[in-house]
Formats: sequence, structure tokens, C-alpha cells
Amino acid sequence: MRTKAHITFSLEDLEVEAPIGTPLTEIVAKSGADVTFGCKSGTCGTCRIRVLEGADNLSTPSREESDFLRKLRRPSNERLACQCCVKGDVIIEYIGA
Repeated sequence: MRTKAHITFSLEDLEVEAPIGTPLTEIVAKSGADVTFGCKSGTCGTCRIRVLEGADNLSTPSREESDFLRKLRRPSNERLACQCCVKGDVIIEYIGA
């Protein structure tokens, strides 16, 4: 059984591993990736990321997150990094607010 996820921050060419279930906020803090977090509760939109590969390997978006991004008219491959936990390998890029 797999216990680690491989996370790639494409714009920084940075790759890290983390235990499955780890919030992306923790992964960013430990890796030194340049992802800005604002409110950390999914209400400011500062930490938007584009999921380039492995969207199904992030936690299921909350209703609040989906509603927030829909109001911003964001495409379906965007998520709020502050709301994500990893379930497997994922490639993302930070796009910010």
C-alpha cells in the first residue's frame, strides 16, 4: 500500500514527497515552494492553483470552495490550495489571485 504522494510545483520545477492525506499548506511550508496563502479558510482566493495533472489525487473540493471559484468564473482545473489534501501524485502551478 502506497503511503507517499509525489507533488510537483511546475513553475518552480520543484518536486517533493509527502504522506498521503497531508494538507497542501503543510507541504508548501516544508518544501519552500512559493505559494501565497491568505485567509487559509478558502474565502479570499489568494491561494489559487491550477491542477495540471492528477486532479483526482487532491481531496474533493468542498461546496464552499466550488461555489467561491464558480463566482470567480474560474475553470474546473483550478482549486484553492488552502483547501487541498493530497491523495496521490499531482502536478500543480500557483496562479494566485
